[in-house]
Amino acid sequence: MNPAAMDAEAQRLLGRLGDWLPEGAAPAVLVTVWSVQGSTPRGVGARLLCRGGRLLAGTIGGGHLEEEALREAAQLENATAGGSAEEAATPTATEVREEADSSGLSARLCRYPLGTQLGQCCGGVVWLHYRLVTPADGRALTQALAQAVHARLPLETRFAEETLREQPQALRTVLVMGGGHVGTALSRVLQPLPWRVIVVDHRPEWADRVRFPPGVEVVCTEPLRLLAAWGWLGPQAQNSQAAQRLTAQGKPLPLAPPPHATSALVMTHDHALDRDLTEALLRVPESTRDPAQRVAFVGLIGSTSKIAVTQQRLRQRGVAEDVLSRLHAPIGLRQADGRLLGNKLPGEIAISVAAQLVQHRQDAQ
Repeated sequence: MNPAAMDAEAQRLLGRLGDWLPEGAAPAVLVTVWSVQGSTPRGVGARLLCRGGRLLAGTIGGGHLEEEALREAAQLENATAGGSAEEAATPTATEVREEADSSGLSARLCRYPLGTQLGQCCGGVVWLHYRLVTPADGRALTQALAQAVHARLPLETRFAEETLREQPQALRTVLVMGGGHVGTALSRVLQPLPWRVIVVDHRPEWADRVRFPPGVEVVCTEPLRLLAAWGWLGPQAQNSQAAQRLTAQGKPLPLAPPPHATSALVMTHDHALDRDLTEALLRVPESTRDPAQRVAFVGLIGSTSKIAVTQQRLRQRGVAEDVLSRLHAPIGLRQADGRLLGNKLPGEIAISVAAQLVQHRQDAQ
């Protein structure tokens, strides 16, 4: 049987387990929708992470099922720590299977009829898998996920004789070139979506980590140097002294996302830099000599006059019309009358741009 496509939100959760399970943290419980029958809030592979009955990240659909999952997870923690069997009882699961390892009780598989036991109108049946994870377990899961994505192999989760096989994909990445007010607002709007968000700005005061929500990767460097170090500007740029100095600084660079799964948004404080970045992003297939490496979405912020001037300059630099036609400028979702959604407030622009990215993703499916 072919593996099921991995739930994108769950994949992001597994890729960021270190955010909630840093070294020295107490273990948490990873809850996974193992199988479903009939109508259910979420599909196979949806996940949440919790500790002490409190949600840390993710969701399996909310409602009574999620409340019960949090209680069951807390009972699993208690049982593993040596609590009594009565405290570990499960009142709503109609079937419970347990698996033990050398450290004691570590995993459970529980069956929940949503209608009869939990009063949820969808009325299906959900099996939930509970697994206690330590910081070391979290690192191993994140590494296994990265290896599966790289090798294009399924990620396998085992319980007794059963195996859940899921096929992860390269997560859609939003690359925000510029950490100003709009870039900051956009990172907050995008946080609930199962996408990877990278913000790049060479100004330390604007690339300050505290200005951005958890999970956003913030890089303080010149954007063109980062593209060069990733190899997006071709082998010559990747081997240039500027790119080599960046990689030699000792600071870990974010892993290069695949261009075909990347939405790049140009919104720096410098119009000339915006122009250079826009050209570089549009020319990625030419630079890498690989047509498949086209950046999925290239967007540029700005007024009508800025966009017109930028397009004219790019034509003068030899950017072909068919390449220039791929530029979304000015970025933002347009209404039926052609006007951009929102006004000039950073928050409104961020919502408009996020809506445009969602629309573009759906149109591409």
